[in-house]
Amino acid sequence: MIPPAEASLLAYLWPLLMVLFCALAPGGALGRRQVAAALACALIWSGYAVANRRYGEVPSTTMVSVCGAVALCGALCHLALESTVMPSAGEWLAALLLGAGPTGVAFAAWDHGTKHGRLALLGVLSYGTPLMATLLLVWFGFATLTWTLAGAAALIVGGAGLAMTGRRTSSRLHSA
Repeated sequence: MIPPAEASLLAYLWPLLMVLFCALAPGGALGRRQVAAALACALIWSGYAVANRRYGEVPSTTMVSVCGAVALCGALCHLALESTVMPSAGEWLAALLLGAGPTGVAFAAWDHGTKHGRLALLGVLSYGTPLMATLLLVWFGFATLTWTLAGAAALIVGGAGLAMTGRRTSSRLHSA
């Protein structure tokens, strides 16, 4: 089983794919299936983000029904394929508030940004997400800060810097 911080960092490769259109396969003790699933996640999400620009006239509030349909499909798959562990009332409340609050707002903002914003800048700014997710996992005790995670964080910051530098250089070339 892949540790949560490493899984988070792998799943958040999509900004790099979106900006640079290349995949980085991290080394270490990860199995090929985990790396393949994470890369598939990165490719699908980055592809969706770029393709979403074609649907600029569709309101971002449409995401509510899409997310509801995905949740229903997830629930049906869970019932068919997994053992159920009933959440406590507090866990249900936390899940509902998370979905209606920051996660729902984030999906609507992302949808609007991919349809009407600057995709390259959105991709560069997205580098902050895996970094913050990893820091939160460490802060709340779900991961241990290791040299591997510190190195991954440095690569994220370096990748964002490289993408921003490449963007400025490209802008200068086009304006000359």
